[in-house]
Amino acid sequence: MKTILIPIAFLILSCGTNKSTSDLTRKHEIESPCPDNGNCSFEILQNKSIEMKIDGIGKMYYELADNPEKSVYLYKYSNKIEDPTLQDAGYREEILFEIYNKTADFSFSGTQLQSTKMIFGVFCFCRGKAGYYKVNEGKILKQNNTLSVEIPAIVSNQKTTRFNIK
Repeated sequence: MKTILIPIAFLILSCGTNKSTSDLTRKHEIESPCPDNGNCSFEILQNKSIEMKIDGIGKMYYELADNPEKSVYLYKYSNKIEDPTLQDAGYREEILFEIYNKTADFSFSGTQLQSTKMIFGVFCFCRGKAGYYKVNEGKILKQNNTLSVEIPAIVSNQKTTRFNIK
């Protein structure tokens, strides 16, 4: 009896769904130029959603939560630091939003952006500028495996206002 149960148990444990390479797991190529001497990256954080929070001084921030129905799209721009001995010389921007996994092609603009929880983050040694901001205007369009995002300038000297991903 044990000789039959062991192979059956092994077979059950090794069975899984045959996952094909979907739009969420494929490698993404940034088609738009990266701003001013910087590095740009893009990733899709699968089965995650954005939880907006407010800290003790009233500033917005987010945490990622597990959510099998959604994924978070994250674009980052970082400047190249000329002198690595300068501790606060870095500058980084992020644009992120969440989309339902079952949505293949999509288009959001204006007040529809609120449903994606789109936010813009800037990180620098720059008083009054650093932090996260809700994006209330702009466009997100995904069609035929090409993603285009456009947002207005939210802070002074903002480097990222648009990007395209293939």
